[in-house]
Amino acid sequence: MLIRLLLILILIIISLFCWLSLLNPVDIEFHFFGKTIPTDLSTLMISSFVLGVLLVFLGTLTRDAKRAFVEFQKSRQKKRAQSLQEELEKGMDAFFRGDFAKAKTHYREILKRDPTQIDLYLRLSEISQKEGQDEEALRWIEKANLIDSRNANLLLREADLRQRMKQFPEAIRLLNRIIDLDAGNLKALRCLREAYGNSRKWDEALRTQKAILKYTKGKQTEEEETFYYLGLKYEHARELLNKSGGDHLEAILKEAKEIVREEKKFLPGFLLLGDICLRMGKWKAAGNIWGKGFRRFQSVIFLLRLEDLYLGRGDPNTLLRIYQRTLKTCPDNDVIAFFYAKLCLRLEMLDEALEELELISLKRKDFPALHRLLAEIYLHKKDFSRAAQEFEKTFELSGTSYFPFVCTRCQRESKEWIACCPQCHHWSTYTIPEGKEQPPPSLLLSQSIFH
Repeated sequence: MLIRLLLILILIIISLFCWLSLLNPVDIEFHFFGKTIPTDLSTLMISSFVLGVLLVFLGTLTRDAKRAFVEFQKSRQKKRAQSLQEELEKGMDAFFRGDFAKAKTHYREILKRDPTQIDLYLRLSEISQKEGQDEEALRWIEKANLIDSRNANLLLREADLRQRMKQFPEAIRLLNRIIDLDAGNLKALRCLREAYGNSRKWDEALRTQKAILKYTKGKQTEEEETFYYLGLKYEHARELLNKSGGDHLEAILKEAKEIVREEKKFLPGFLLLGDICLRMGKWKAAGNIWGKGFRRFQSVIFLLRLEDLYLGRGDPNTLLRIYQRTLKTCPDNDVIAFFYAKLCLRLEMLDEALEELELISLKRKDFPALHRLLAEIYLHKKDFSRAAQEFEKTFELSGTSYFPFVCTRCQRESKEWIACCPQCHHWSTYTIPEGKEQPPPSLLLSQSIFH
């Protein structure tokens, strides 16, 4: 309808011009690019009008065509995005169901249509790692790096894979590259610290840890990172102690004293200090340090160190006195009582060991290590029937036949005391859980049980 009205209007205007040209026959010469064209005024006016109309029409047509093309492209992109989203949802669903093969098929299909999906390369790398294919996981990350070589997440992922594959120099190179891009990237700094630690490059690890402390905020986090800094110094000193033999012991002792001086709550420092004194032949100093360490931390690891020290010197009586005085001070500490019973068994004091274990069994719920120790006592007493019964109870409880050290952060168990948890990477967190609360530390510190 609108086009008809427009055509009618144009015809009316043309007719009006024609009528005017008949009433006003004025001849003129029209000059166009050096040519002279004779015409009349009305014809020139009508031609100009028609040309203007055509130009407007062509302009409008071009605009509408462009708009239609843009809308077509948007519609096509929308359909494509919807199709990719559906494919992605199918892949995610398969991934969370544990169907990794199907998930990989969907993700690969998406990457065929849109190879710029960086997150999918990371996801495919994760799947390959879960399948135990580290090389394939690394290839996915390398493909993604071709698209975005400055992506910190990709570089971190590749560095992590390189560390898993024991390619520490390459991992360190990648992590330093991330830090060059972002000096305050704490995740990269922590990974770099771990890579240096795995490479036994303690000086570089300590320098990296100082950078971490510089960018760390929050009291609890700062305390944890300070512990980690001391832990690296501990590992450095421990490695020097193991390698040096009798050389440089004074320098190592000085480093250990610095660790203890910097943080009084860092348990491994006290153990190391005693170990160094013992290596230097100062066994009394070692015993004093571990005794003070026990009074400070109430950790049974110090008693175990003292046990090795005094038994190694053929002085079980001093050790027995230490345990007996400790039990008087901490009568409800079942952990100490258990290790005292173990010591009694080791010294063939079978009745004392049995008496202590019976007291523990009255206060604490059954646990496998208790029955294992009872079984060993009955074996020493030649009471094989009772020993067999206790062994059966050990298996029935289906637990460890020793008193495990447990990380207070991640609950990982270990047969031996560990300075740094290999699972959560926190320092000085391994202890043996107690059945009952101990007396307050102020009471323990006020009484010297070793002198």
